Amino acid sequence: MSVCYFGTYEKDYPRNSIVLEGLRRNAVTVFECHVPLWEKTITKGKNFGFSITFILRFFIAQLRLLFRYVFFIPKHDIILVGYIGHLDIFLAKMMAFFGRKKLVFNPLVSLYDTVIVDRGYFTTFSPKARLMRFLDRSACKMSDIVILDTEANIQYFRNELDLPDINFKRLFVGADDRIFFPEQIINSENHFNVMFIGKFIPLHGIEKIIEAASILKSETDIIFTLVGLGQLRSEIEDKINEQELVNIRLLDWIPYNQLSQKMAEADLLLGIFGDSDKAQRVIPNKLFQALGVGKPILTADTSAIRELLTADEHIFTSESTPVKIAEKIQFIRTHEKIRHRVSMNGYRFFQEKLSIEKLGAELKTILKDV
Repeated sequence: MSVCYFGTYEKDYPRNSIVLEGLRRNAVTVFECHVPLWEKTITKGKNFGFSITFILRFFIAQLRLLFRYVFFIPKHDIILVGYIGHLDIFLAKMMAFFGRKKLVFNPLVSLYDTVIVDRGYFTTFSPKARLMRFLDRSACKMSDIVILDTEANIQYFRNELDLPDINFKRLFVGADDRIFFPEQIINSENHFNVMFIGKFIPLHGIEKIIEAASILKSETDIIFTLVGLGQLRSEIEDKINEQELVNIRLLDWIPYNQLSQKMAEADLLLGIFGDSDKAQRVIPNKLFQALGVGKPILTADTSAIRELLTADEHIFTSESTPVKIAEKIQFIRTHEKIRHRVSMNGYRFFQEKLSIEKLGAELKTILKDV
């Protein structure tokens, strides 16, 4: 089997790098037809993608992709469009049609759900919202197979985007085991370090983490570390300052290849606690990465989590309220044996089900169905 991984996808984004490496580890020949477009901006605000500069860069990138595909990509069986690829699918479909190739789309997310519903950048009746729905629907309809990360997300695409007949397949996100693996770091501060790493966006429910920290501020040995940047960063800083929470540390973005070492400093890693429908349907990168480094993680109890993991066996979960989050953090801190058992079970589960080799083999099976 040979695959052309096609588009302006973010090459180092976990969904893409894991898929590429997973296929190669399973004896699939992969040719990359890639032109960088999305990588230059870490946090993509409401106007990202709509500037004249970006639009010009996009069309130039499409011409470069076309030239590269025609003249430099060897014969292959399947065109696989990577994340973020909603804008690349039109050119990819043309290549697939004239080359008599099957077209597979790896979107990871709905643009409409992410930009309009979750982040609330534009109203649901705005022209930009209609554009996002059009891109979601068109990309899926043009593809022979669409790969999503959870069954809950597949049902969203089927129902909310009115795509009942599309051939969706589930492939969990996983984590890059070349980067995320257990490391031993001695905690010299003698604190119980509760850590969140990620983009500061509504999906993550960071305001609830702050409220939980406020509830636990009298527990002087519990320190919260919030690592990241994003849409809500200034609001988060204001809340911390207003409540004078000295038990919260804020750190800026950490390079991807240094995340594992930072995670090793934590006694407990936090997932997401947002109230949106999307929060119920996704399992974020940070959760798989926590499993990969062998650390205990606490996240909201959602339908997506229950698709894959068992609470108090592989992972800790709680209701998405500050009080319940604080209570669970206290429980985890005071039950060291349970904390260790859950983290070890989670790490073993990661090795058995979510390694790059396992996910690559699963994807190879999906592609054979084409």
